[in-house]
Amino acid sequence: MKKITSITLIAVLVTLFALNVQGFAQSNTGEEPWSKYPDNSTMKFKDVDSMYDSLDKNQYVEFENAKLNIREKVYFKDINTVLSKADMYGGKSRHGGEGYHPKRQVYVFVTVSQDGKNVTTAIFDAETKRPISISSN
Repeated sequence: MKKITSITLIAVLVTLFALNVQGFAQSNTGEEPWSKYPDNSTMKFKDVDSMYDSLDKNQYVEFENAKLNIREKVYFKDINTVLSKADMYGGKSRHGGEGYHPKRQVYVFVTVSQDGKNVTTAIFDAETKRPISISSN
């Protein structure tokens, strides 16, 4: 019985050790969590109105006679501050995500229909011009 307990204990310790070594190796690769979308705060991009004009209208278009239109170029960390400006119309809309540096520049667009019942939001990466998020209620 002592032998089985000892073997089991050794097996558990070896497994735990192996998991620790693997986790340690992954955490020390030197790769930042946002290496795919790094800080681009020092780069210059087109102004937000020019970006809106260049968008594919199948991706995002403002409502005609909108009650509210928001167009802002901000850092990724400030997306929710912009989205909160339309909370009174469509409820809270928030965006989170991994892989983006907090100081990565993004374009945030929000449009609220004339009756205030429909809200459409779109977030685009300023550097790649690709959509990060597009939503509509």
